[in-house]
Amino acid sequence: MGRFTSSLSALLLVLVMVTSSASALDISHLPGHRQHTKRSAEQECAAYEPFRCPGGEVCISIQYLCDGAPDCPDGYDENARLCTAAKRPPVEETASFLQSLLASHGPNYLEKLFGTKARNALKPLGGVQEVAVALSESQTIDDFGQTLHLMKSDVEHLRSVFMAVENGDIGMLKSLGIKDSELGDVKFFLEKLVNTGFLD
Repeated sequence: MGRFTSSLSALLLVLVMVTSSASALDISHLPGHRQHTKRSAEQECAAYEPFRCPGGEVCISIQYLCDGAPDCPDGYDENARLCTAAKRPPVEETASFLQSLLASHGPNYLEKLFGTKARNALKPLGGVQEVAVALSESQTIDDFGQTLHLMKSDVEHLRSVFMAVENGDIGMLKSLGIKDSELGDVKFFLEKLVNTGFLD
């Protein structure tokens, strides 16, 4: 009987080990298996907490973005680039605006604004999208120049355009060839950047 009990105990131990290791098996790669994981269940943030922190585990309310107190585990919600971008026009809007200027005036038009690297539809600067992201995320005009590796003279020229707009001088925009029908939109766009600290 002692041998039977010890054999039964050993069998139970093996069964426990197999059962516990079976629950740790990854069967997601097997054909026909539909994976339901905690991560896939958390892909949508609640409407009242729409901002997903990096890592995907935590969602926070928009009101907690850039409020001075980190709410994401890594503090990303207080990241300087994120907080700058939150105040600026959306990247899509900026890219669309730049694209409309290029479509209206030709592929080298923005050279008048950003300098010689802005030729060929901004390709030497990484393209329209890259410039739009830099305008959105760069805290200041100097940061923007560094991000896109602009020459100092080009940054100073750009600064003079922004300062003219800030002072209400649309003559500078006209001298760049901005059409009368576009002046209001260009002025409005540049003012949005100025009002969010781009010249600071």
